Amino acid sequence: MERWRGLKALVQDAVDHGSRAVERLQKETARKPFELLARIPPLHTPVMGIREIHDMAVSQAHAMIRLVNRVVGDTLDVVMDMVEPRPEGAKTLQDG
Repeated sequence: MERWRGLKALVQDAVDHGSRAVERLQKETARKPFELLARIPPLHTPVMGIREIHDMAVSQAHAMIRLVNRVVGDTLDVVMDMVEPRPEGAKTLQDG
């Protein structure tokens, strides 16, 4: 069971770190076009507003990915606790 827990932890870390890296990359990739468009005086204010909305949407999407990752990990912990064999004579929560 410890191997399964270790695998779960590795996958959770990979999803979390991968999501953070992709989030940074998506924002950085969009940065240059926004900066170029913002140099055009009549577009400056709307472009900066759109960039803020873009960055917030990207951040929120990745925050949800990380939240689901955490919930799935916590759920798997509960399931593994329930199916893990207990030493003979060990008390469970149901036993009191």
